Amino acid sequence: MYRVTLPEGVHPLNHVIDRLGSDALLTARQELLKAVYEAPGSGLTPREREAIRIPTAQNIGCNTCMAVRLWRDMPGFSAEIEEAFYQKAMDRHLDWEGFTPRESFLIEFSDRFENDHQAMNGDDAFWERAHALFPEADIGDAFILASTFGGIGHSLNVLGIGSVCEVPSPEVLR
Repeated sequence: MYRVTLPEGVHPLNHVIDRLGSDALLTARQELLKAVYEAPGSGLTPREREAIRIPTAQNIGCNTCMAVRLWRDMPGFSAEIEEAFYQKAMDRHLDWEGFTPRESFLIEFSDRFENDHQAMNGDDAFWERAHALFPEADIGDAFILASTFGGIGHSLNVLGIGSVCEVPSPEVLR
């Protein structure tokens, strides 16, 4: 059930992203989402960004977010990412040979960020691995991505959008 009024003929996701809120905060949200999804200048590859997004979507239970494949649904995002990547990420099959060490770590990171964030700070072994795999800028980007994906996913679910709407067209995602 939608918890906001949806105008006739407007996709629910489009309404939330482009119309729901004050002008100043709508502009900020749109700029943040554009930066997060396009990630200009980030050292994280599109696959690495998806390695953060998909477990977050699954943990939140956002059906729309889980169904989106950014390589397919957002023109220019990246080359094709095989479906096995998404399935293995959702299964937390971190030792799958198709993942790079960075991708495996980011799947674990994303899962822990959503489910066990209180324990992350005190896990010295986790941070040793993080610093061995990533420069600090990429660690910062991973946190920005995880918090944005999580926040948007939670918001969509609370509003009833993420649980009942279909995958939007590429025009809505842009």
